[in-house]
Amino acid sequence: MKITKQTSFLLIVWLTTVAMISKASVSASVNYLPQTPGYSESVATFSYEGVSQGVRLAAVSLQGLVNRDTARIYLLERQSRWLLDLYKEQGIIKNDTAYTNIYTLLKNFKRYFKGAVVFDPTKGFTVNVASNIAGIEDRVIISPDMLTLFKRHLGSEIDIKDLRNFNFPDALSAYTWYEQNVLPLQSKSFLSVADRYYMHDVYRDYLIQHKVPTFWLPGTADADYNTALESKIINLLSTTPPNIPVLGFWPGVDDNGKSTGYEEYAGVKLAGRYGKFTLVNTWVGNYSFHTAINNKQISYKQTKVRAKEYKTYDPSKKYVALIMIESGDSPAYLQYGLNQRQWSDPYRGQVPISYGITPSVKYLLPGLTKYLYDTATENDFFFCSISGAGYCYPFEGYCDLTVDPAKNKRDYFSITAENMKMLDMDMMGLYTHPGSKWTTTDKQIAKTYIEPMKGLKSIISGMHRVGYTGANGSEILDSVTVHHTLTFWPMVDIPWDDTSKDESAVNFLENEIKTYGAGGNFIQAMFYSWIYGPRRLKQLKDKMEAQGYVFVTLNEFDYLCRVARNWKQIVNTTTAVDTLNSEQLLQCYPNPSSGTVFFPEALTNELTIRDITGKLIASIAGENIDKIDLGQYGKGIYFLKTTNGLTSKIVII
Repeated sequence: MKITKQTSFLLIVWLTTVAMISKASVSASVNYLPQTPGYSESVATFSYEGVSQGVRLAAVSLQGLVNRDTARIYLLERQSRWLLDLYKEQGIIKNDTAYTNIYTLLKNFKRYFKGAVVFDPTKGFTVNVASNIAGIEDRVIISPDMLTLFKRHLGSEIDIKDLRNFNFPDALSAYTWYEQNVLPLQSKSFLSVADRYYMHDVYRDYLIQHKVPTFWLPGTADADYNTALESKIINLLSTTPPNIPVLGFWPGVDDNGKSTGYEEYAGVKLAGRYGKFTLVNTWVGNYSFHTAINNKQISYKQTKVRAKEYKTYDPSKKYVALIMIESGDSPAYLQYGLNQRQWSDPYRGQVPISYGITPSVKYLLPGLTKYLYDTATENDFFFCSISGAGYCYPFEGYCDLTVDPAKNKRDYFSITAENMKMLDMDMMGLYTHPGSKWTTTDKQIAKTYIEPMKGLKSIISGMHRVGYTGANGSEILDSVTVHHTLTFWPMVDIPWDDTSKDESAVNFLENEIKTYGAGGNFIQAMFYSWIYGPRRLKQLKDKMEAQGYVFVTLNEFDYLCRVARNWKQIVNTTTAVDTLNSEQLLQCYPNPSSGTVFFPEALTNELTIRDITGKLIASIAGENIDKIDLGQYGKGIYFLKTTNGLTSKIVII
């Protein structure tokens, strides 16, 4: 391909930027995803279900260009249509105009684009080329069979760039041309991995809107796998800033359902080694629209679940935290799975459930985020999904191939901590090795990079890892607890909406809890989100409570575990009882106690006794006190404090 002087200049500028990035660590912003500034109360809608790929790409590319400053177009498909209905119910969207003809839609919004780019259906790799061009040149994407009608409706004088005329022999040559002519003009704040099929086409609106570098990486088993192309993608990963997201998903399927692309583990790990975290997304889009809704929301609070009174620890009971950890990292699942399978279930609120939620939802789906927080009950708790700001493997080389691995790892968890704070989260899911317990190296990584995160209380480790049971499923680093997930998901399909399968689903999870929870009082149990919702989990709770099991949300689970183990604890109550500092502990025993508590050294300072709400129970003058009877005040948690600042937390059982 002929390279113009302008292109040569841009290439030099880009190469200079690359060189600068390679010499210095560039950190991503805490706010790591862009949003549409505003939205219109009147929107245009168009359904891309059942249409040709050309029509679908025309719709998403138009949407991305039109929605750049104000969200005006919403594209309809069955999995996320409910969100538009939600916006209408809330009065955010007042009216919508449905378009059924793509050319009418294009003509009505003609002022937002400057021309069209034609992809080559015989060379699927040109879809990404067209998508990248569309963003920087303000073009809509069309297929060759649309050309005649496109010109008839939009005018024969409209500018057309036809990729068939470029005669790309293969994906490598197409990417090389793109790398030289388009990539220097694009944003480097995030990337996208997308293939040529429906599951990836649908979120191109957001990529085009923000001029995002978009690529596909064939897997080694694919017919179009090419080592030179793979090297170029690796170069893109290595020369863009660390700690930025890759929206999309590494594995895909073609139109015949055949698997394509890098396998999930390999793709996420490859990106992670260069400091890129994956935001799992397929099948749904509209992010150029969703990012505008309620994006001025300042803060989110888990009000009800944090305000409830915690149970008193009873060593004769087994405490179970039911957690959704394996899907919440996906903004796609939060659109099409969570509401259908969990959130709209009429049994929600009747069983304590903790949901792993990606912080990216605050940017990509702020309207949905607000809805979730506003409608959460005292039995719905949110924690940060695997493994922080996005899906990555901190124990398996995250940032190791960046210029400054240590700094970039610290920056990643700092970004995560700030976003967790915005979402009132203090527990974080963490991906760990599939077949083994934490190694000494793992623990060192956790203590060096993860434990220092501001506001972090607990690490929620793994998705069932070999070696952990109820006997060793919880531990503490220094102040941060680690709760290892003990249960696994069924290896057979149990449709979530088939009530005739409820009993077998409940029995499976009950057996997992009993088998892997043996030997301990605290069992963190993962339920597979595609199979379990509140209906089945309520049945599980009712069945197991009669056997001495108590179900709690993660925040209460962690609290009770700390109480039982006498670990340093920040008490989470509305009265904000002070942190118990190990250097100022009032020594006493036994703890827990059935009533009388003894002091190794008699007290000479005044002693106050408060309950868990902070209410003053008693004040005792310090006159050589060597024991006190707390049993007279009943079962519960009591805080002792002397006038010289020594404190202790006592559990009376």
